[in-house]
Amino acid sequence: MDIVSAIIPLILIIVLFFFIIRIATVILKLTGLDENTARFQAISAFTGTGFTTREAELILDDSMRRKTVIVLMILGKVGIVSVIASLFLSFGRGSLSSDVGKVLLLILFILILYKLTTLRGFSRALNHFIEKRIVARGFIKQKILEELFSLPRGYGIAKLLITKEVKENGLTLSEAGFVKKNILVLCIERDNTLIPFPHANDRLKEGDRLLCYGLLKNIKSYAP
Repeated sequence: MDIVSAIIPLILIIVLFFFIIRIATVILKLTGLDENTARFQAISAFTGTGFTTREAELILDDSMRRKTVIVLMILGKVGIVSVIASLFLSFGRGSLSSDVGKVLLLILFILILYKLTTLRGFSRALNHFIEKRIVARGFIKQKILEELFSLPRGYGIAKLLITKEVKENGLTLSEAGFVKKNILVLCIERDNTLIPFPHANDRLKEGDRLLCYGLLKNIKSYAP
């Protein structure tokens, strides 16, 4: 019991770190980043590992992303100090066997936490819970359109998010009228699946992300 109580502060700090990174990931995702990029950006900022030029541009392009990354960097610095202090208080004050037991318990806890994060259902449910709370409290409005690549004459590639408020929600691609505006839907991202080169009768659902090519002003007209 003494072994468990000795590492409780360290466990609480690890859990807190997990939720900070997860909340930041959801916020970055709401600004228009895909989930993998958002998670990578959050972990990079929190751990201070830095970004590539392209990733830095993604952050600088959006004020909410900048604020989120700055907060993560500050919390990451504080977190390092907290971990060092907790390690000092938890280890080296008992016998060698006691310290070994603490290390094994800590590794077991981290493995359990990692296993939970890799469970697709648990991860999706947690993200959905956090996302609903953030949007409901008005901390951030979900970004409907993300411009990815611009070409001369106004053409480009962009991602369009289908939300509950988007009028195309529930319509087929043909009913949505993308073709009439010279917009080509290259693929549909739905949950963890990808629908490449969708058909005209494929129906759009809330949460779908459409990768579109065409006139950017026409694509933007679909965002409310």
